[in-house]
Amino acid sequence: MIKTSTALAFLLLATGLSAQTSIDAGRLRYERNGDRWIRHEGAHAFVVDPQVITVRSRDGEPVADKLVRVTANRRYASPARLLRSNRLGFHDILSPAGQDVMQFVRELRASGAFENVHENTLGRYVGAPPNDPSYSSLWHLHNTGQTGGTSDADVDAPEAWTINDGDASVVVAVLDSGTEWTHSDLSGNIWINSAETLNGIDSDGNGFIDDVRGWDFTNDDNDPSGAFWHGTAVASVVAAQGNNSIGVVGLAGGGCDGIGVQVMAVNVGDFFPIGSVLDDAILYAADNGADIITLSLTVGTSPAIDAAVDAAHDVSGVFLDCASGNNGPSVGYPANLPKIMAVASTNHDDNVSGFSNPGPEVEVAAPGENILMCDTSNSYLTSSGTSFASPHVAALAGLILSERPSMTNAEIRQLIIDTAEDVDAPGIDVNSGAGRINAHQALLNLPPAGDDNYIDGRPLRGLTTR
Repeated sequence: MIKTSTALAFLLLATGLSAQTSIDAGRLRYERNGDRWIRHEGAHAFVVDPQVITVRSRDGEPVADKLVRVTANRRYASPARLLRSNRLGFHDILSPAGQDVMQFVRELRASGAFENVHENTLGRYVGAPPNDPSYSSLWHLHNTGQTGGTSDADVDAPEAWTINDGDASVVVAVLDSGTEWTHSDLSGNIWINSAETLNGIDSDGNGFIDDVRGWDFTNDDNDPSGAFWHGTAVASVVAAQGNNSIGVVGLAGGGCDGIGVQVMAVNVGDFFPIGSVLDDAILYAADNGADIITLSLTVGTSPAIDAAVDAAHDVSGVFLDCASGNNGPSVGYPANLPKIMAVASTNHDDNVSGFSNPGPEVEVAAPGENILMCDTSNSYLTSSGTSFASPHVAALAGLILSERPSMTNAEIRQLIIDTAEDVDAPGIDVNSGAGRINAHQALLNLPPAGDDNYIDGRPLRGLTTR
């Protein structure tokens, strides 16, 4: 773990910036994720502007001249240049193309030519709702009583989004009737297998030919879109793209910046789940990088599914959740497996839905009644069921991992339980478990982030851009 002053922190950057993934610089902490740096200020996190650095000069020498002098012996794809200056003596500099912004900050500081050198951040408009036209109808995300329900009987999505609205480094596998990955409100957040090429061969050697956007285990082909609306709806609860001026937004769909978690589309049955392929689908998701698997289905018990769940959970570290089931006396399978979080449904009054299956396996509840979601044929629908409660939990797990990539599946599960709001009988009960999930409280109660490249043996996850 690195504990150091700001000056020493950037000295460390000088000796190994390319390998450094986390730096503690006093009140600021930086994490390098993929091509981006994230600056943490207490509970708030901001993407570091990859292009613009601000300096203040020590003397009267023109900043443009200083830049030429300071960078004369370095080879960049393009030169650094002055963008603008203000009357207080601060100057914005465009970092050289392809140059790591924090590396360039270090170089400018090391030159001694400037009184102050600092990176900038890309923020978000606090309190500004997403521009998705139907956002006001999504009571499950932000309940003002707009559907006749009880104000604040929701998951506190806009409050959670001030901390994190979902990151493309996190992959949520939706094992369902298929996901219409061409839907205009989903396409921006669909997982793409970058190791695969559409060329008729298994380019990445994972046993599946041309699985660029997941796999259809029903028809054994590379188009997981499916013919039935159910899976598309479930996927949209997780990550319908936010702030894109279209339709709805998912809890982890990028409600502020439009970039959310990625949905891995996996078809396990066009019109009903097929038990014989579910184990293979779980293993496919785990083996191809899914961090989270969400299931909105029930099938008969199966030793093969049991073993696949164990492998995904214990070996791959995947977080799994499943709908508790509808109109039955007990929690269905595989939701009743100990390594899967069983999810009940609530309505807009924070009451447990009458159709929601009860049982001691229920750990939490989430909104699942009269939810507006994506439909096939690039359209929308409203439906109810624990099927639409469970993806809220998967989305929350995605938000947690987006903000704290080192957390284990067990830690995520416990945090979701600990921060749920009691909505049924006091304490833990068979109808709602610990209560209805609260995304904001979960993100507020994250454990401190570690600073090592690996935490508990798990590598820090890298942010990606599209």
